[in-house]
Amino acid sequence: MQPIIWQALLWPATEYFTLQESGTGKLATGCINGVRDQQPFCIHYKIEITASWQVSSFHIKQEGLTPTELKLTSDLHGHWFDKDNNHIDAFDNCIDIDISLTPFTNTLPVKRLQFELQESKLLDILYINLPEFELQKVQQRYTRTGQHEYLYDNVSTDFTAVLPFDENDIVKDYPGIFQRITY
Repeated sequence: MQPIIWQALLWPATEYFTLQESGTGKLATGCINGVRDQQPFCIHYKIEITASWQVSSFHIKQEGLTPTELKLTSDLHGHWFDKDNNHIDAFDNCIDIDISLTPFTNTLPVKRLQFELQESKLLDILYINLPEFELQKVQQRYTRTGQHEYLYDNVSTDFTAVLPFDENDIVKDYPGIFQRITY
């Protein structure tokens, strides 16, 4: 798959994203550079994904003025562990993750679950708010509204968006927030 470039629309930032085959699964990587709340950031992430589109681990690293790093692993049954293998029970039942600065992570539940047209699914999600590195458990609902379109609803904040996906079921644009740059 060709690399994807997303442009943030609400703050100055771009993301260079790749998705590659990796053994029995996939490796998603992103490099996000920008400025938010007058603070520059350079964030790299790697998400290890199984063949069934479950996140087995993720690693997020911020360079610059305030270097920060986060690495969590999953047992693939809704349990998350820190770098020292300590169980983090606050995120129990979260299979999917949502990284705030990338539209890619909205792809994870869509690829992992099989949706019929107009079918809706409510999920517990491990949400990573960047560049603050704030983690929380949130509820999100996805409803398939078309062949390549889903209604995203963050139940925890009442935010909704209609997300278009490409032929590979990767988020194309996040209306008003991210736009894919074609080249």
